Amino acid sequence: LASGVLNSVELILGKRSNVWTLCAYVEESVDLSQQVDTLIARIPPEDEIIALTDIFAGSVNNEFVRYLSRENFHLLAGINLPLVIDLFMSENDGNTTHTIMTALADSKENIQYCNQTITSAMQSDKDF
Repeated sequence: LASGVLNSVELILGKRSNVWTLCAYVEESVDLSQQVDTLIARIPPEDEIIALTDIFAGSVNNEFVRYLSRENFHLLAGINLPLVIDLFMSENDGNTTHTIMTALADSKENIQYCNQTITSAMQSDKDF
């Protein structure tokens, strides 16, 4: 999770714990692969990880793909703020995959082409 996204989440929900951020490409001399390895090494192996990246098959996402075989590791790409907020607000019922899939479905519904959505809503109002 990028620190800017976490800042936005914390502005809305307040401070979060057990969250680590990775800011890629801030400094040219920093090795992304090493950044990811260092971050993952900080998290105990028995802990569950939900890694959130911006672009599927992008460089950051590809670095995290290396950890898909790690137990309790979940990788999401194409994140947006509603998705991240939904994940933080979700009650974990012990089925993290279900929680993630629900949050993804909700997030997809939040993506709208407003011109069409508003026009359709206005047309529906006229029909009554």
